[in-house]
Amino acid sequence: MTLSRLGALALVLLALAASGPAAAQGAIAGTVVDPDSGFPIINASIFVLGTTRGAASDLDGNYRIEGLRAGDYTVRVSYVGYATKEFTGINVQNGQTTQLDVEMEEALLGSENEVVVIGEAPLIDVERAESAYTISEEQIDARPVRDVQDVISNQAGVTQDPTGLYIRGGRATETGYVVDGVSAKDPLAGTGFGLDLGANALREVEVVTTGADASVGDATSGVVSIRTREGTDSFEAAASIQRDDFGGDWGSSFNEDNIEASIAGPIWPGKIRFFASGQGTFGDGFERTLTTPDSSFSSVPGQVNSSIVDGDVWAPRRGNRWNGLGKLVFLPRGGMKLVGSYQRSLAVNQNTRMLRITGNDAVVAPGFQYNFALQPDQANTYTQDANLAYLLFTHAVGRQSIYELQVSRLFTRLRADANGRDWRPDNVDSELDPFSIPGFPGSVFGDPTNVPADTALFVLPGPGFFNNGGVATDWHDHFAEQVTARGEFTHFTASEAYELTAGGEVTLNDYQWIDISRPWVGAPIQLPDGTFTQSNRLGQSSDIWRVKPRRASLYSTHRFRYNGLIASVGARFEGWAAGKYVDDLVADSAFTIPVALREQYLDETTSLFGLRWKARLLPKLNVSFPIRDNQVLFFSYGHSMRLPHPTYVYTNLDPFYQDRSFFSDLGNPTLDPEIDIAYELGVRNQITANDALNVTAFWRDKFDFITVASVSIADATGRETSRALRVNGDFARVRGVEVSYTKRVSDWFIGQFSGSYSRATGLSSTNNDALQDLIQDGNTDNTFETPLAWDRPLDLKISGTFRRDADTPLLGIPGLNRYRVFLQTTFRSGQRYTPVEFLGNEVNPFTGERDWRPIYETVDDPALRFSEVGKPWWYFDLRVERKLGLGASDLNLSLEVENLFNQRNSVIINPVTGEAYPEIEVPEGQDPRAYLESLRGDARYDVPGFLRDPRYEDPNSSGVPPFNPARFLAPRHIVFGLSYKF
Repeated sequence: MTLSRLGALALVLLALAASGPAAAQGAIAGTVVDPDSGFPIINASIFVLGTTRGAASDLDGNYRIEGLRAGDYTVRVSYVGYATKEFTGINVQNGQTTQLDVEMEEALLGSENEVVVIGEAPLIDVERAESAYTISEEQIDARPVRDVQDVISNQAGVTQDPTGLYIRGGRATETGYVVDGVSAKDPLAGTGFGLDLGANALREVEVVTTGADASVGDATSGVVSIRTREGTDSFEAAASIQRDDFGGDWGSSFNEDNIEASIAGPIWPGKIRFFASGQGTFGDGFERTLTTPDSSFSSVPGQVNSSIVDGDVWAPRRGNRWNGLGKLVFLPRGGMKLVGSYQRSLAVNQNTRMLRITGNDAVVAPGFQYNFALQPDQANTYTQDANLAYLLFTHAVGRQSIYELQVSRLFTRLRADANGRDWRPDNVDSELDPFSIPGFPGSVFGDPTNVPADTALFVLPGPGFFNNGGVATDWHDHFAEQVTARGEFTHFTASEAYELTAGGEVTLNDYQWIDISRPWVGAPIQLPDGTFTQSNRLGQSSDIWRVKPRRASLYSTHRFRYNGLIASVGARFEGWAAGKYVDDLVADSAFTIPVALREQYLDETTSLFGLRWKARLLPKLNVSFPIRDNQVLFFSYGHSMRLPHPTYVYTNLDPFYQDRSFFSDLGNPTLDPEIDIAYELGVRNQITANDALNVTAFWRDKFDFITVASVSIADATGRETSRALRVNGDFARVRGVEVSYTKRVSDWFIGQFSGSYSRATGLSSTNNDALQDLIQDGNTDNTFETPLAWDRPLDLKISGTFRRDADTPLLGIPGLNRYRVFLQTTFRSGQRYTPVEFLGNEVNPFTGERDWRPIYETVDDPALRFSEVGKPWWYFDLRVERKLGLGASDLNLSLEVENLFNQRNSVIINPVTGEAYPEIEVPEGQDPRAYLESLRGDARYDVPGFLRDPRYEDPNSSGVPPFNPARFLAPRHIVFGLSYKF
């Protein structure tokens, strides 16, 4: 980012923060004491947050802070060894002194960095020097959420669609995902979220959209950091059930059930406590019953099966999620804490987004397997099993230092199969490739009663859906094991003017990858004489490898506080090794990678501990400074990196197990990580204790994006072949402005508005763009910076929570007490798409005139790729909760309605119209085919040439009709729930 750009951003934000009168006439004074002994606490730090003013208590524990302008303030009081306290809503009047006496309690281990809030919780952390949002357990409980992604999707700068979560213009796979200090991503699936946690296991979720500190690695977009719940010294348990199906054919029911339970308490009071939770969510999805103008086409949900788990038990519906958590906390003595945790999740479904493995995948396509709509039991089923276990030891050394040691193991496995079938049959005795064929009796094209005897009749092609009994062509299995040892040390001065954090981690990885296309190719075939053929082929194509890469990092952050200025200066040093698998192949003369890449690998790596390593230094800087009382200017700058997906590095490296199909991939062990350089400048305004405004401008430059080049190599037979080699070559950038405003009214309402306008542009959205250019044109030269496929320029969210927890009803109206209502609306730019142009009409097969199907083709100009934005999204979500006294606790009744007004938001765009293909309802008693033909000439139903147009069925028709139910977001979904906590 140039200095001129940064200066312009600064001028804009400073203009928004124009100072008022300089006079400040109020004061805050009081005494800080230890309540147990009654003795004054000397040299305690007292800061008025969001200002440059503070003080230290004297020998009698007294302090006084002057020069404060009239208004509401938050005062933080801290002293080493005592719990930090924040007093919110402290009102200061001109010419008056506000008295604030403080009693400090000694801090328990594990709570040193926690803050005890006295009064209403502050709406924002006015001093924070990065864009971050913290969602508490209470806020999670108030919203209609099931998992982590639902929780964070409501935050500013975060957009969610059926393909994943996108934070400030980054790809879904770029997000860091940390659970209790451990990276919980599946490094091979590439979905961004590996371990799945239920909402009932979450204590706190923090989303850092820009400015993550040096302790987090392998994330070039936002970072989602989760703290799971722990037990206490009192027993508590909770259970809930939610259901949307109460019989009948109700359009707002997806046949969904959600069951949650948790229990916590002491095993040895004061020494050992436990927490356990579990969740199961099962549903058929809104796509489960498909309706098209063809009344003969319908799909009834069948059994989802997996070849690695019992489908009857673990997969009762089309979509199935299980997760559980168990945690023990041991406090051996003061200053020490040992935590052991085991977490596991299992997902079984038919959503292809589960295996978003490389940049070749469609970026914005939902995962519903529409081609298999007529035979869903033949489609791919995906089973993901994730396990996370760790031991965390924390030790406070004196009053000013603390260290922690953690050992963790993350194991993820993902299997994709043809709905539970073995990877290949013992004997191929039928057609296994899925096809669409005409049904019986066939539909004749034209009028058979008006055809000359010497003219052939044509039967219309099949419906476009797979209907011949063929099965899914992909079979996949991978596992990833990550064993990590991490240590971190923190030291701070007694005045908290300086804090040092230093740490490091080492990760031992073990990855296995098996990917086979059409695995029945090469399987035995029984000959007429009863014998079987033999073949050494492993499917049509395959990719198999097992590697053990290594990672290591060191990081350090220095935090300074001086007269209201807070600065964090840090860096992360990352090192990585591709592993012995690559090192041995490079040293082997049979290795088929080009000589130049072999030499580059040796030149760019350093031998250490028996492996060849690369390294990179990533600087970080965060600064905040008050520009007037309760108004803080903040700036962040940082480098981050993300290693290439392992398939780009290891695919087909072994010359004896290469995929020899046309232009197959070849791994590139010289690949560098993708780099993100992020800048941010913003102003936080604590207008009053109940009003807060944030304005932020951000800029991200992304370098070394993976693209594709063509390379010629000699295969194991000595034959020259062309391969697709992944290289660092593309770039992207994201820039935008974000505004958020939070309002609280007493204890009955809190609301938030957030809006952002941003642009995400680059040379390509996926390296598949370059691959297609390479196959079609023989080159990948692309100098056009165009919008990225996931770019959503405008994003607006408004939410409000209304509550009343009192025995007397509001306005005396029965029932309006002990309730909580959450309502949110989202308005967002639509999906990006590449425009098409009208070229005329096809020749009418009956008359010979050019008045048949309209012809639209995608524009050739590469500068127009994803240049158009589809119809915007707009939807409302509602949750209503009512408490009823039952025994010693409350029975909670809840109603959740997603997409309250049943708005139709386009996910799959028809580029002719800029929105999804319209819904078609055939009038009762009318022939569906005749009704569709009556829509000819209506431009709302025109589609480009690569899609099937159901209005013009002729012998040349191909592909599926444009009625994919996933072309829209989910319709209205109504869920009822019961929960009880005791």
